[in-house]
Amino acid sequence: MKAELVRVEADDGLELVGLYSAPPGKTARRAVLHTHGFAGNFYENRFIGDVCDAVVARGLAFLATNNRGHDYRSDNLKGAGADTTYHAGGAMVDVFEECVHDIGGGVRFLSERGHDEVYFEGHSLGCCKTVYYLSEVGDEQCAGLVLVSPPEMFGLQEARSERGIDELLSEARSRIAEGRGDVPMHVGRDVPFTPTAFVSLFGDPSRSDIFPFRLGNDGDYGRLASIERPMLVTYGDVEEAVTGAVEDAARLIEENASAAASVETLIVRGGNHVYWGHEGELARAIAGFVEP
Repeated sequence: MKAELVRVEADDGLELVGLYSAPPGKTARRAVLHTHGFAGNFYENRFIGDVCDAVVARGLAFLATNNRGHDYRSDNLKGAGADTTYHAGGAMVDVFEECVHDIGGGVRFLSERGHDEVYFEGHSLGCCKTVYYLSEVGDEQCAGLVLVSPPEMFGLQEARSERGIDELLSEARSRIAEGRGDVPMHVGRDVPFTPTAFVSLFGDPSRSDIFPFRLGNDGDYGRLASIERPMLVTYGDVEEAVTGAVEDAARLIEENASAAASVETLIVRGGNHVYWGHEGELARAIAGFVEP
């Protein structure tokens, strides 16, 4: 993989570090914009290099950046020179709805590089953020949507904690009212959330419960249903981020992405949530979708 280390400015001025690659010669009209998942980053998952190489070989550009929720705890920069300031980042402090600034910055970067159409690709929580962005902002440049292992965030939270979401939200909101919204609290996951971050992610299902598979077809898939562009949905079948069968999750997306021009699904047999050992299969599927 040959790529350029880039610094992308989010719509609110936060600096996002990432990688960018484009085919040589004439500027590619289309690009893939990748949004990583919970506590992820632009380089950790091995499939990033495979996907980058595969789509660039098909004549598209590729951009993957950190978002402000990268890693568990991190520092992000804003400003330039002596006016540069640090801003706390990472999964434990990530405010979900601010993803529109990060993804919007990526779209602007690609536009400035001459790419007129964008395939929006998300992995894990990045799927939720990407669907949220498109449902909130819309984007005339959107050529399609790639959902790599869309997660059942609310169902997983309930499964991983001895306390229900409502009880945790009550505690989180009390802490915020007491002025302790930035002090981490234990919520039954591998990493604590600040109360502010927890309320942002779980406090309003209409905002962030993008894939309510636990509710079957009775769930609210309105944000997903608002997207009209073609979609590709992929899952592994080992240790995936859903509480039921991946086949059921893929079917529910197919049935509820009602406005999409088309929905393709792929179950990577033997692949896990990050596709270890199956990176090439995933990359070929994505490349074939964005440029058949």
